[in-house]
Amino acid sequence: MSGRLRGGIHLGGGAVPLVSGARTASDFRIRDMNVADLPQVVAIEREWAATPWTWTTFENELRVPFSRSIVAHRTATPATVAGYLVRWHVVDEMHLLDLAVAVAERGAGLGRLLMRSLLEEAREARVRLVTLEVEDANAAARALYAELGFIEKRRRRGYYGESRDAIVMEWSDGCRDVS
Repeated sequence: MSGRLRGGIHLGGGAVPLVSGARTASDFRIRDMNVADLPQVVAIEREWAATPWTWTTFENELRVPFSRSIVAHRTATPATVAGYLVRWHVVDEMHLLDLAVAVAERGAGLGRLLMRSLLEEAREARVRLVTLEVEDANAAARALYAELGFIEKRRRRGYYGESRDAIVMEWSDGCRDVS
């Protein structure tokens, strides 16, 4: 996949912070994404991404054997997507491809909930390394990832477009407890 296709993801360009202490995520649950979720997922993606993924991109990820896509939903409304995460698991590594929370659900800690789900899965699968890219200007996302034990490793100049760099962050089991 080209950097162009991946541009504007991972809480990048124009993202609204996904974390806040105002509410809790305790009334949300995580489940696997399915094709019926795609209209809501694509709408959420368009709310924040400078270069949003398309329906086809998400649909293709649902078919990739080493990809997993999950959604967060309120317990009472499992068909209503509040946020989502897409990741790859290849051998002993995972890579976060996309993460977003609906504007109406921001501030409930769903970014943290989705990331904890990813890290719990990584630990259970004995993954050696989890990687992601985040726009350097997205201080809230960088702070969340650091809180969860991710370490900033390097910069990818122009990853999200001209003058919009990505910070590559890595997590390895044993860095921190995800609870």
